[in-house]
Amino acid sequence: MKRAAAIAALLLAGAAQASPWAPPGDARLRTDVELLRAHGYILGPVNAWPVPWAQINRGLERAQAGGPLPPHVLAAVQRVSALSEYNRKRSRYMVRAAATNDASLVRGFDRVARNPGEVTAAASHDLGPLHVTWGGTWQSNGTDRQQATQFKNGFSPDPSFAALKLGSNWVLYGGWIDTWWGAGHDGAMLFSTSARPIPKVGFRRLEPFSIDAPVLRWLGPVSFDMFAGMADEKRDFKNPAVVGMRFSFQPTPYFEIGLNRGLMLCGSGRPCDWRTIGKALIGFGDFDNTGTADEPGNQLAGFDMSYRRPIGDSGHILKLTFDTTAEDADNILVEQFARQIGVGVSGPVGKDGALIDAGFEYVDSQAAKFLGSLMGGETWPGSTYNHFIYTDGWTYGRRPLGHSLDGDARAITMHAALTDTRNRRWNIAARHIVLNLTSEPLFRISRTRETIGHFEAGLNWPTAIGDIRAQARLQVDAPDTPDRNPTYVQGEIGWTTRF
Repeated sequence: MKRAAAIAALLLAGAAQASPWAPPGDARLRTDVELLRAHGYILGPVNAWPVPWAQINRGLERAQAGGPLPPHVLAAVQRVSALSEYNRKRSRYMVRAAATNDASLVRGFDRVARNPGEVTAAASHDLGPLHVTWGGTWQSNGTDRQQATQFKNGFSPDPSFAALKLGSNWVLYGGWIDTWWGAGHDGAMLFSTSARPIPKVGFRRLEPFSIDAPVLRWLGPVSFDMFAGMADEKRDFKNPAVVGMRFSFQPTPYFEIGLNRGLMLCGSGRPCDWRTIGKALIGFGDFDNTGTADEPGNQLAGFDMSYRRPIGDSGHILKLTFDTTAEDADNILVEQFARQIGVGVSGPVGKDGALIDAGFEYVDSQAAKFLGSLMGGETWPGSTYNHFIYTDGWTYGRRPLGHSLDGDARAITMHAALTDTRNRRWNIAARHIVLNLTSEPLFRISRTRETIGHFEAGLNWPTAIGDIRAQARLQVDAPDTPDRNPTYVQGEIGWTTRF
C-alpha cells in the first residue's frame, strides 16, 4: 500500500506539469486504456483521441491503489505508467521515421506512413500552465498507384501546438493536432487521421466532470471538445474553415456515447459573416439546408457508442461499438447515414501478462436510411463526404477527413493483436473492401468501383533505441484499375525514439 500511495502521489504531482494528452496513433496504448476503462479504473469517455493524461493518470492511481492486479492488467498499467512518466518530463524529444514501397490503402488507428517516406522530429516543453510542442513532419511524394497520395506533401509543422491550461481542468489549444473521434479500429466516420492534421484552435475539458443538476446527473462523467481550423490549400474555395464539436458522456460504468458535429464553411469567395456562421451552427432546417448557393456550408453530424465490460471471471472484456455520421438533408429529420459497427474481445493469454485484442468490424459509408441496405432502405449514392457547393468534399489534401476509404465504400475487417510478456505487439488483419460502389466520379480514393482483398501482418518491437515497427501487406486489386486486377506486395519499416 505504501508503494501504491507513492506512485499515486507521483502521478498527481506530475499531472500539474505534463503533456496535456496522448495523441492517436498508438494501438497498443489504446488497447491498454480501453482495458483499464472496462475494468473501472479510468473513468469517463475514451472513444475520442487525444485522451487527456490527467484522465489516464487518475485511472492509474485507482489501479495502483486497488490491491493486487491480474498479470495482464498489471502489465497494461506498467506500460501506460512508463509513457506517463516520460510525458511528465519538463522537456522531452521525439524522432520518428518510416519508409514503405507504397502507402497502405487503409489507415486505421495505428500509425502507418501516409507516403513512401516520412520523418518527424518534435520537442515538447512544459512551462507551468503552458505546454509547447514544436517540430515538423516531412512527407515524400506519393505514387501513381494512389492518386490521393500526390497532394499536400513536403513539410508540415505537425505535430506543433501550444496548450494553455485554464483553471484546474480546461485547456485552450492551437496548432497541428491529429484527431480521431470514434470507437472504431479501422477508421472513424467524422474525424480520423486519414489526412494530415489541419491547423486549428480549440477549447476542451481535461478530466471529465459530472453535471450536478436534475435529469442531467444520469449522463455520468461528461467531456467536451470544440475546435475551428482551416484547410489551408487551393481547392474549390481556397482555405475553408473546418469546425468540430464533440460532447461525450458515460451514463453507465460500461456504456459511452459521443455526439459529434462537423462543419465546412467560409473560404475564398464564400460568405463568412456572423450571420452565416450562426446559421451553420444552428444547422436546423432552412437555417443550413437551403439547397441553394446561399447555404452557409457543408454540415455533418453523428454519434458513436461503445459498450465495454468484463465477461466472466477470466479477465476478458467484451467490446461492442457503433459509429455513424449523417450528411445534410433538405428537411428537419436527418436521414442520410453512413455507419460502422464492431465486435471484439480483449483479455489475457496465459498467466504471465500477455494480452490479446481481436475483433470484427464492418463499415458502410454509402448514405442510406439508418440501417442502410440491410433493411432494403433508400440510398443516396455519392452523398457521403460530398457537397454541391464544396465540391472537393470533406477532405484535406484530397484525403478524407473521415474514414480513409472515402464515401460509398464497404469493408469487412477481421483483426487480432497480441502484446506479449516483453511488450512486443504482433498484429494481423484481413479485409474485404469494395470501393466506390457506383463508380461515382466525385470520390477521391478511387473513381471506379473496385473489389479489393487486403491482408497485413506486423510487429511493434520495443528496444533500447526505440520502438521498431515492421509490416508486410498483400493487396489484391487496387483503386482506379477497372480493366485489370493487379496484385501488390508492400513492406513498411518504422522507428520511433523518445528521450
